[in-house]
Amino acid sequence: MNPSEPPHSPSRLRAIRSFVLREGRLTSAQERAFAELWPRFGVDWQAGRTIDLPALFGNDRPVVLEIGFGNGESLAQMAEQDPERNWLGIEVHRPGVGHLLLEIERLGLTNLRVMRHDAIEVLTQSIPDASLDRVQLFFPDPWPKRKHHKRRILSPRMVQLLSRVMRPGGIFHAATDWEPYAEQMLEILDSAQDSFVNTAGPGRYAPRPESRPPTKFEQRGERLGHRVCDLLYRRL
Repeated sequence: MNPSEPPHSPSRLRAIRSFVLREGRLTSAQERAFAELWPRFGVDWQAGRTIDLPALFGNDRPVVLEIGFGNGESLAQMAEQDPERNWLGIEVHRPGVGHLLLEIERLGLTNLRVMRHDAIEVLTQSIPDASLDRVQLFFPDPWPKRKHHKRRILSPRMVQLLSRVMRPGGIFHAATDWEPYAEQMLEILDSAQDSFVNTAGPGRYAPRPESRPPTKFEQRGERLGHRVCDLLYRRL
């Protein structure tokens, strides 16, 4: 897939998407990032092709997947602070992808790769069984209107996909500043007792780990009085 084109072929559209593409123009630096840095750090999605993660990174270190990294600054910071892990970020919005590519270049990172595609399709078709050490989902779109709740990315279906791609003992870490969504996440994940256990105890949120740097989005929400809820679950 050409990263400058829309990330989804019409023939592969799912009935319901967890996102809507509303993109502004790329900066000249982001355009350069796609032209020069994507070939080095970008991962082109191909339908039905499983990604060989050790070959992608050139080693067999544990892999962390982040879904929906926004502008990528916190993801780049985590990858810089934990070089003994490999990091794979998925985002559909081109400006955010371009921004992260520039951060990878600025920080000289070698342990971070980027995909621009629908995360559900990536989980379904591209990630090998029991290959991920950790999966992160930070501040996904809460789709607050009731008629749009079906668009929320964390669903029983997604939990089933996570249970397949994560290794036993791996951690799924979600965070949101929309309390009704946090409550729904808690209910869905606590119900997956055959696959995941809540590290904070049933029905409880976890303290924010120091490994998760606060994002600008999160800090803005806190200024507005939004409570941030972290959920950490261990794969059984």
